[in-house]
Amino acid sequence: MHGIGTYTGSDDSEYHGSFVKDKKSGYGKKKYPNGDIYEGLWKNDLAENLGIYHWLNGDKFNGEWRQGKMHGHGTFVWHTGERYDGDWKTGLENGPGLFIWADGSAFYGFWEDGKKHGSGVWWRELDASGGGGAGATPRPKSPNDATADKLTVALSENKVIGREYNKGKLVKEHWIDRDKVCLPSLRATREPAKKTKKYAKKVQGETIVKGHRSYDLMLNLQLGIRYNIGKVNEESVKELEASDFDKNISRQIFFPHNGSEDTPPHSSTDFYWKTYCPRVFRDLRKRFGCDPGQYVYALCGDHALRELSSPGKSGSVFYISHDDQYLCKSLRKSELNHLSNILPAYHKHISEHSNTILPKFYGLHRITNPQKSQRVRFVVMANVFCRDINIHRMYDLKGSVVGRSSGNITESTILKDLDLDCTFKLERKWHDILFDQLEKDCKLLEKMNIMDYSLLLGIHFTDEEENSMMDDTTEDDDGGMNGDQGVEEAPLGTSSSLQTIDEDADSRSFLANLNKLNKVTSTKERRTSEIFHQQTRTRRSDTMRPVITEDLEKLSEAMGVSYSQRVLGVSMPATVIYNDESKEPRDALLFFAIIDILQDYNARKQLENVSKSVVYKRNEISAVSPKMYSKRFQDFLGKVFV
Repeated sequence: MHGIGTYTGSDDSEYHGSFVKDKKSGYGKKKYPNGDIYEGLWKNDLAENLGIYHWLNGDKFNGEWRQGKMHGHGTFVWHTGERYDGDWKTGLENGPGLFIWADGSAFYGFWEDGKKHGSGVWWRELDASGGGGAGATPRPKSPNDATADKLTVALSENKVIGREYNKGKLVKEHWIDRDKVCLPSLRATREPAKKTKKYAKKVQGETIVKGHRSYDLMLNLQLGIRYNIGKVNEESVKELEASDFDKNISRQIFFPHNGSEDTPPHSSTDFYWKTYCPRVFRDLRKRFGCDPGQYVYALCGDHALRELSSPGKSGSVFYISHDDQYLCKSLRKSELNHLSNILPAYHKHISEHSNTILPKFYGLHRITNPQKSQRVRFVVMANVFCRDINIHRMYDLKGSVVGRSSGNITESTILKDLDLDCTFKLERKWHDILFDQLEKDCKLLEKMNIMDYSLLLGIHFTDEEENSMMDDTTEDDDGGMNGDQGVEEAPLGTSSSLQTIDEDADSRSFLANLNKLNKVTSTKERRTSEIFHQQTRTRRSDTMRPVITEDLEKLSEAMGVSYSQRVLGVSMPATVIYNDESKEPRDALLFFAIIDILQDYNARKQLENVSKSVVYKRNEISAVSPKMYSKRFQDFLGKVFV
């Protein structure tokens, strides 16, 4: 067996997905004889990389796998309400993690070989109303009445209980003022049913279900991407050659509805699939930190894509993945050819400039429907606003004046240059990084004869987070910190080795160990916006003035992103200063990137330049030469970001 297909075993198990040399490899879904289901990536017949395992009794693990065992970062949720969110090693909790019992109490600390080991903190939320979370296959054990009473006392005194373990055995305890410890928020781990519609993050677009005008096209796109990722990942990684950038080398693959030796049967119409420069885009995905398993799951999993209304004049069709991470945009033939032509220079630029704010392109494809004589070309790219955080205001900025204002403004309107009524104050270091990179990016665009691009800017006002931060719109919400399975514990006070230490003794040393825990977890990607938001509020009671580097470092750490690892254009702290001096400055997080870089200065644009110059000043219109466009664009943004 080689390719994509369905296999039913003699034990009544069923697998549908990718095979390589008779073994399950790539993306696939398996239903076991006992009713358990695993969906995700495989390698040599074992779960590998990203995947979700559903037990028949309702337990679920969502995370990373290695050789068939939970390994890496992942979340285990019991059907009884407990939850563990953290690091795993060969099927056991190992590393930093967050364990939450069904009664709302939680432990945040380190594990080793499935047992608590080292420092951690135990507490209950002020409004404890339950959460999820626990460890691996063994059933979690709840705190007994004695320990629960101790938590109640600590809560009444506004304290948390620090704990030190040695391979699962509790050896020390510290009572610490709650405000001295940065605790992860537990609100993110609560069941979706407890979230109210009022606070739900707004979902953009129309879900593509059976009967939708784009249903067949979506199925074709998903089948093709799944096939392409499986194929290209089978190939050994070699240094790219000039021929890898030739779009004419790639061959078409026929997908008949009843399947073939290489393609699975499907419910759509027959179609042809073509992927351009697959090895180049594999390298780009790797450089962008795109995990192939997560990429396939987001675009080709059980969740349908959503169709967005076209925000511009191009008439392009936009599909967005269920997790808002990826956009699929339809292209004109001229745009596909242009992207193919600039691909070598684009790849070189990405390789040399990790801070680039140019679009992140992940794949270039074509679908041909022989029945309709129709060809649709798609580019897959990153969504600028992919974080699970509400964007309260959006701007499309070019630096031109003519036609650069919005008409009927609604909550979802993308505003333009003339609608901008404020400036954004960045921390000096990041201001300099931004404009250094902007100059390099614009220089490349100018060299490639590109103009008419813009800066897409999204603003999240932190003072509106109470009305916007709740809810993860995806069904499979991964928590965001780490945790452990329940460990057998003796009632507090019964162990002769247990020491209870008051806050003034050696709790300073304990707090230092907790700080190490925070530093470890802060380098890991937070998988829920709740932790992102709650920690930001906890660590920053004052405004986020981005001038003081020390404050910005604290803010970055609170958001789970190392200051040195911050990505330009993602969650950038800023102060919004309004042109109207009667308005108070506001703290915000900015998301931005350059978009629409597939328009060259062709004959049509030159004609537009001549015709509009008769009525308007040449420097006020969008259609100008790439050199003039680049300078005007940078000058304008120099007034926007101060």
